[in-house]
Amino acid sequence: MENIVFESATKLVEKIKKQEITVVELVTAFLNHIEKFNPTINAICDIRKKDEILDEARRKDLEIQQGKNLGLLHGLPLTIKDSFLVKGLKNSNGDPSLRNYLATEDAELVKRLKDAGAIIIGKTNTALFCIDWQSTNFWNGQTNNPYDISRVAGGSSGGSAVAVASGFSPLELGADAGGSIRVPAHFNGICGLRPSENFLSNRGHLKVKNKPQGRRHIITPGPFAKSATDLLLMMEVLGNNTKYELPELSPINLNNSEWKKQSLTIAYSETINDTEVDAEYLELFRNFIGKIKNENHILSIDHPKYDEEKAYLECSKIIGFEIGINNPKVPLLASFMYTFIRLKYRDHLWAKGMALGQRLTNIDYAKAIDYKDDFSEIYNSFLTTYDVWITPVCSFEAYKHQNAGKPFTVNNKKIGYTKAIASFNFTTAFSGHPIVVIPIGKKKNGMPLGIQIHSKKWTDKKLLEIAQYFEKFTNGFEKPVL
Repeated sequence: MENIVFESATKLVEKIKKQEITVVELVTAFLNHIEKFNPTINAICDIRKKDEILDEARRKDLEIQQGKNLGLLHGLPLTIKDSFLVKGLKNSNGDPSLRNYLATEDAELVKRLKDAGAIIIGKTNTALFCIDWQSTNFWNGQTNNPYDISRVAGGSSGGSAVAVASGFSPLELGADAGGSIRVPAHFNGICGLRPSENFLSNRGHLKVKNKPQGRRHIITPGPFAKSATDLLLMMEVLGNNTKYELPELSPINLNNSEWKKQSLTIAYSETINDTEVDAEYLELFRNFIGKIKNENHILSIDHPKYDEEKAYLECSKIIGFEIGINNPKVPLLASFMYTFIRLKYRDHLWAKGMALGQRLTNIDYAKAIDYKDDFSEIYNSFLTTYDVWITPVCSFEAYKHQNAGKPFTVNNKKIGYTKAIASFNFTTAFSGHPIVVIPIGKKKNGMPLGIQIHSKKWTDKKLLEIAQYFEKFTNGFEKPVL
């Protein structure tokens, strides 16, 4: 029973529905596993009372016995990133002023998970203000990588990815603006999907009570899982916009973009924006590409062409403006924002964009959105030429715990903290196309490594099916030794 927590979500649901295991037994296995290992890993930051969870599990078992229609996730115990409202659980959004706020309602995507039969058991840790590629804050503490607890979890959805990799949750819900799904998936040897922008609902995500829903652009919710098959299962629930109709979302059918198993036209890049990549990571990346070359596909070294600094600045301005909607109207707020990011992350351009965003006029915000539309056309054209584009996720594997902003050394060369990660994750997200991360292997030090696979907007299912196919060239998820 101990290893059942590492089985795929798809297999667990099948076992539940075939009554090979009861929901109570499964939930108990996960709760016992969390109790044993979370004190060391520190991924779970809030959890429901055990008797409440078990009562819900008993009701799920009774529904099976009564022959009721069962949802796609019936009886699965899940955790959720601490930026999505889950009724009765703390919802901080990574903001210290909200660290004790108890949500009074569920986020839209949480409602869908519950409606599909999932049992939400707790919340997972995130970065301060949900801004960083490690998940540490002063009230919940530091989340550790299960492959090496001296290393970071990734962020800001680090607790989410670690929960899946550690066997605390078979599926998870995170969100990504500049790599907050992709980097933690890569660091923890699991799969993560940043879906097409506006495919999944942001209602109840990063929501502040009695304030409008901010951050409507760029920041995109998405699932974590141990395989692309499980990501597809999760997206069938989260992305069912015909069943759960919302006026702000197109009723996109996930099945509209199926892959017909035809030969693929593939672009790949060994780096993005000329950023240094760890030599051992690059060797694994090339080995993976080599395996694909042995199949009946057309591969080319290519990448979208654009002004990275301009895109980085405009992206940061939009995020800064939409964060600023809910910020207090105090003097010198933009200066504080600049100083905070500049000192913490040592990134002038990011700090400048976020600060400018705090005080954008309506017309300047509209111009930034116009630029985003023009930028998206560049990626749309590129990803129309190719079925997918394959890239590294960042410069290296999960790094040792350190202060944000401290530079890294890659291949004996010094590289800035944000340059090593943001170059692969900020502007690549700006166009709004879907990006999936799958693991491709481990370094000699035992740390997992992944790749990003990009495709044209609204081809999410096709992308996941191609990712399923690519998994045959890898070992897939490899359980950490806890």
